[in-house]
Amino acid sequence: MANLPTSTASSQALDSYLGRINYSYEHKYNLTVSLRADGSSKLGANNKWGYFPSAGFSWNADKENFFKNFEDAGNTLKLRLTTGQTGNSEVPPYASLSSLAPTNYYFSSKLVTGIAPLQLPNPDLKWETTTQFDGGFDLGLFEGRVSLTFDAYYKKTSNLLLNVPLPLYTGYASELENVGSVQNKGLELGINTENVKSGKFTWKTNVQFAINRNKVLNLGQGVTSFFPLAPTGQVSPVIVQVGLPVGAFWGYSTNGLLSASDVAGGAPLLAGVPQKVGDTKYVDSNRDGVITTADKHNLGSAQPKFTGSITNTFTYGRFDLSVFFQGSYGSRIFNLLQQSLEKPTLSLNASATLLDRYSASNPNGTVARATNSPVPQVTDRYIENGSYLKLKNASLGYTFEPILLSRLHIKQLRVYVSGQNLVTITKYKGLDPEANFYDNDNTKQGIDYGTYPPVCTFLAGLNVTF
Repeated sequence: MANLPTSTASSQALDSYLGRINYSYEHKYNLTVSLRADGSSKLGANNKWGYFPSAGFSWNADKENFFKNFEDAGNTLKLRLTTGQTGNSEVPPYASLSSLAPTNYYFSSKLVTGIAPLQLPNPDLKWETTTQFDGGFDLGLFEGRVSLTFDAYYKKTSNLLLNVPLPLYTGYASELENVGSVQNKGLELGINTENVKSGKFTWKTNVQFAINRNKVLNLGQGVTSFFPLAPTGQVSPVIVQVGLPVGAFWGYSTNGLLSASDVAGGAPLLAGVPQKVGDTKYVDSNRDGVITTADKHNLGSAQPKFTGSITNTFTYGRFDLSVFFQGSYGSRIFNLLQQSLEKPTLSLNASATLLDRYSASNPNGTVARATNSPVPQVTDRYIENGSYLKLKNASLGYTFEPILLSRLHIKQLRVYVSGQNLVTITKYKGLDPEANFYDNDNTKQGIDYGTYPPVCTFLAGLNVTF
């Protein structure tokens, strides 16, 4: 077989211009107006350039006369309003151009190499644009011992850059288009506190908390949903559907395995598939007496209900200790790696869970029976809880007294030990709920392909200042 020539060489360019005007009146009222122009070689010939304005206003309320009664306590207050647009052109180079690729085919009973179309052109491919509105405030209390930052935002992203699947008879798998819009709205809260400040001992805390709600608003005229392509070229387990968040998993609910009474008693079975005892028992969601793709439904989203972190910093004399936790709650993860390992084939490694598969000698097994032609389905068995709490970092240090270092002409010397990714608390059965899953065009996030998890790391070192 002839080897096909390939190349990964590419060239791209991005030009940007930025203009900004700042105005402040008595340090109370502050206004910023800007305009950004960006040009990308990746986009279509008709829409290389995008123009993105923004404006921000802030009011230092603590400078007003009515606030003087609170100044003695060291209080501060700043109110903020901002709006603006940003652009995204993160697509592969030459994404708007037609392309050709070498391919092998038989001609007159001989294997030859030719050239075939690979990609449709789209000269109208343009910038994906996000418009955002934000309101918030910064508050300081008790001589700066408590500070709080709060923001509420609304973002709408239009002209999404998505790979839209095409009918196979076109000869192309998909086309990159500007399709539809999606919204994000949420709250962000940050709190810094100085809990204890007494003699040699201090204790400070930083808390970060965020809520985001995501929803697909539209996908273009006449389109309500589509399934994006997975990295392997197969259909992704997530659906992009109006009204659902990006990254919603679409599949079947299950209820254990089929028993003899289920098969004999006319339980709903997969249409066109001769199911047997020990096969997966699917839930007839629409109650029409048969299992079809119409019984697939939303099995959850990769979008968490909220995320947060907390950092506590302690000092005692010349010792310092920092402990950082972070977590996420409410997300779902499709454990594709586990699904692949539960396919009973001779060409792949298998999971130990297959030892509990149904068989004549193990009628109480919880895993579907082994077959020679398994067809994996997206089911709730592999949609797992992605919530987690992680001890992300902890460090302990000691700073030597300057008087001990003066002869060495050292201003400061600090020794420390630290650890990263120390403890993870989660119900997720995969490698790591925080792993960087494949997330091209934001439609495949939350899919665990077996990404290598973050490693637990211990460090020891010193910082020297001369």
